[in-house]
This record gives sequence, C-alpha cells and structure tokens, in this order.
Amino acid sequence: MRSTRLLVFALLTAGCTMPMSGSAPPVARSAPPAASDAYASSVGRIFDLINAERRRRGLRPLVFNARLDQMARIQATNMAYFQKMAHVIPQAQLPTLSDRAHSVEYPYAEIAENVALGYPTAEAVVQGWMNSTGHRANILNPGVVETGIAIARSAAGGLYYCQVFGRRLSSI
Repeated sequence: MRSTRLLVFALLTAGCTMPMSGSAPPVARSAPPAASDAYASSVGRIFDLINAERRRRGLRPLVFNARLDQMARIQATNMAYFQKMAHVIPQAQLPTLSDRAHSVEYPYAEIAENVALGYPTAEAVVQGWMNSTGHRANILNPGVVETGIAIARSAAGGLYYCQVFGRRLSSI
C-alpha cells in the first residue's frame, strides 16, 4: 500500500452510497434552473452526468421537475440534520419517499430515490451510483421521465446527496 495514494472505498446498500476514506409547482425543463445555493453547480453537473449516462444507452434524458427537486431537498436536508444517510428517517416530519411525494403533491405512477454521503464531487457521486446495481437501475429506468436533485451539508461537514426520479400519473 503506497502512503501517497488515497484509497476510497464505497459502501453500497439498497439505494445508498457512501465513500469512506481514512484521513413550487412542477415545471418541465431540460435542465435545473439556476440556483443561488452553494451547490447549484454540482447539482447541475449531476443532472448533466445522469442524462449523459441515459443518452449513452439510448434512453431519453430526464427533465427537471420542481416538485421532485423539493422532495430531494427535503431528504438531503433531513439526512444532513439527522446525520443519517437513509431513504427512511423515522424521526423526520416526512420520513418516507411516499410521504414526501404526498406533501409536495406529486401524484406518481413511478418514483425512486438515490441517496449518497461524502462524495467530494458530482463526478464521484454519479460514478458511485453507476457502480451500484440499485442506483444504476434507478438512473437507467426507462419508466421515469423527471428528476430533482439536492445536496446538503451537515453540521459535521458531511455532504448528503439525494436524487428523486419520477413519472406522474398524468404522464402515462
């Protein structure tokens, strides 16, 4: 093992990834709107990388949806606040993906969520998701057509990522 080489390990569990190292109404857009938050460029980059993966496999690119984005923000914020990477956070006001969809009034025919913790870049989190069977299936699911993405930082400094994928009932 070389001391100058940084080793990164990925923990991949049912829709969750985490690298470990030692040291608003729905709007159909082709891209997320410009945001003023600190992670806007990373969110835009994740959006572009996910759609590049879909295009490479002959799938239609996802479009941004404000309600899915709101759901992703809720979950990323919850994970950061509770410092827990999970799809379900029982102590949160909206603990499940279904609860969040109902809260933002997103009637879905199909919905999925990818979460991650600790990746330093958009490229790294997308690569982690693509290396995970469950995450990859969500990204490459031809049945989803919309997405929302969020990143939140915990008080301890961890970056929590959430991407929500969906297809509204009216999209069938």
